[in-house]
Amino acid sequence: MVAPSPTLSMTGGFVGQQQQSRAVAPDWRYLFQQRTELDRHWSAGIADVHILTGHADSVYCVQYDYDKIVTGSRDRTVKVWDCSSFQCLRTMAGHDASVLCLKYDESVLVTGSSDATVIVWDWETGMPRLRLVSHAAGVLDVAFNDEHVVSCSKDCTIKVWRRSDGKLLRTMAGHRGPVNAVQLHDNRIVSASGDSLIKMWDLKTGELIRTFTGHTRGLACVQFDGKTIVSGSSDQLIKVWDAETGQCTQTMRGHKDLVRTLHFAGGNRAVSGSYDQTIKVWDISTGECTLDLKDVHTSWVFDVQFSASKIISTSQDQKIVIWDFAKGLDVGDVS
Repeated sequence: MVAPSPTLSMTGGFVGQQQQSRAVAPDWRYLFQQRTELDRHWSAGIADVHILTGHADSVYCVQYDYDKIVTGSRDRTVKVWDCSSFQCLRTMAGHDASVLCLKYDESVLVTGSSDATVIVWDWETGMPRLRLVSHAAGVLDVAFNDEHVVSCSKDCTIKVWRRSDGKLLRTMAGHRGPVNAVQLHDNRIVSASGDSLIKMWDLKTGELIRTFTGHTRGLACVQFDGKTIVSGSSDQLIKVWDAETGQCTQTMRGHKDLVRTLHFAGGNRAVSGSYDQTIKVWDISTGECTLDLKDVHTSWVFDVQFSASKIISTSQDQKIVIWDFAKGLDVGDVS
């Protein structure tokens, strides 16, 4: 998630008979102080904690922005929550089994389910626009861009669909285990599998470009920003890779069980969630765990997302937990 840049406020004024708009210069010293204090909150774990409940079973996936939080659950529904009031605004039902994964942009929401289908939803109506059917087992992750939807499955395959009409364009079969996670950046797909391998594919041709080896057990999650890959595994390790060379540049240790989820969007910060019921913040340049959040979730952590001021996580315990590190600060523009 890319945090919005600070915005200039505009005030109207008159000079003689002409009305002019004059930008009020931001107080850079004040903004720097607030951002420095926010960094201190991250380092010290100073945060307001909010817990959302409403799903009737495990909450598998989450994505959020400045206005809303979107979650998917084993109860077969997607819920949309208000970021300010924490109230549930909408419940969307359409899958016949657990909602395992989701991604959205300003116009569509894409979900994958244990029912082996992908649904492309219309945000305006809250109704399914397309249902993509071809996988032979549960859909474990999805990614998309303006033209394509990519899905991966327990059936060991990756499928590429045309976003506009849902036509299946190609299927990639190269993993020997369930494909648990997939990322899409430009024309590159990165997949992570229970076979302990990460693979990079060409979106347009389906050709295998590179295989990354190093984990000793199955992978559960992967992130890819175009240059760097970050992966998490049941070997309890998080690895950082150079996407072009295939070299592992960092190995991070600290979790005591499966690393189930990761979020990384460039820079040096990554956040992980584990079956050990903790969430950890990492500096991927040094491999240091800079923050260890525990004693909130009471079961496996399934998904985690972060922005400049928040971490949001979901769990088998049915809770959606929000850590707000902007407690007492004027940093609304970097949420």
